Amino acid sequence: MEEKRQYERIDTAYTALYCSYCGVRAARIKDLSKSGAALIFKDEIDAATGDNAIIHFFSRDTGTLVAKAECHIVRVFSENGNMAIGIHFDKENKNVDAVMDFLEGQLTQ
Repeated sequence: MEEKRQYERIDTAYTALYCSYCGVRAARIKDLSKSGAALIFKDEIDAATGDNAIIHFFSRDTGTLVAKAECHIVRVFSENGNMAIGIHFDKENKNVDAVMDFLEGQLTQ
């Protein structure tokens, strides 16, 4: 099957805060790209395709907010028995570029 994604994906061990109308939850970031990501949750959350949210990306190393980005859910699925969602960032966002640059820097260290 031919890969049709526009941007390179980075698989990370980092977490983000997922903020939506139903509250704030921590999630593991998987397959992050400039256009979206997959987020894996420890427990079920109330989420549906089309919902809007804000993702806050934190650095555990520095204890600071790297960036935040508005997004919407494009897919709800299961990942190794955990609830997961696919998100798409709402617009070309320099905040997402900052996160990608930060993570790429961490991978090369």
